[in-house]
Amino acid sequence: MHDPFDITGHAEATDTLAVLDGAGRTYQAGSVAVEALRPQDLIIRRGDYIAVMGPSGSGKSTLLHVLGCLDRPTAGRYLLEGRDISRLADRELAAVRNLQIGFVFQRFHLLRDESALRNVELPLLYAGIARSERRQRAAEALEAVGLAPRARHEPGRLSGGEQQRVALARALVKRPRLLLADEPTGNLDTVSGARILELIEAQNGHGTAVVMITHDPEVAARAATRLLMRDGRMSRADA
Repeated sequence: MHDPFDITGHAEATDTLAVLDGAGRTYQAGSVAVEALRPQDLIIRRGDYIAVMGPSGSGKSTLLHVLGCLDRPTAGRYLLEGRDISRLADRELAAVRNLQIGFVFQRFHLLRDESALRNVELPLLYAGIARSERRQRAAEALEAVGLAPRARHEPGRLSGGEQQRVALARALVKRPRLLLADEPTGNLDTVSGARILELIEAQNGHGTAVVMITHDPEVAARAATRLLMRDGRMSRADA
């Protein structure tokens, strides 16, 4: 098992997907500077499965926002497939988010008046993919999560577990290199939550790196690497 904090000599390796190189994020709250993510190194390899735990306010969401290119580091660098993300223009950053990164949140963020198929299609629409290919890939993604028979149903006609599977299909339809999950089972019953984890782990088995925030020790135990965040700083949970 590699050391996730040792980036020495690994930043340019072929199996390296993402690198935080002394990256940190400070927010300004009035006259007070809040260091939500303290400058630190982190390496994510292709196929990694990382669980991040920690109390509320410890910096977990900030870490995910930086990794997902939803926010830029204010210190250090963030490299994704060798590109310094912090130097990209907003338009380039949006393209990276849409094409290379999948997101699964505790809240499903589905369009309630659109079908499951249409919800899954949307990232491909934004990416400029032709309609016929969009439909085919969205249908395949729904089939992969076991929801092909429900493709024409709006979210209101689906259970919570089914809605989360639609959200997962929407993340996977982009064929992301990096899948970021923020409490993806938090609003689900035990059976539905287990199904979502199995689907995420199946995608990880195909080579997609997964970084997942969870408060559940049993969920975290399924990951190959477990990190603990406190006061904006990461450490090995098993250290």
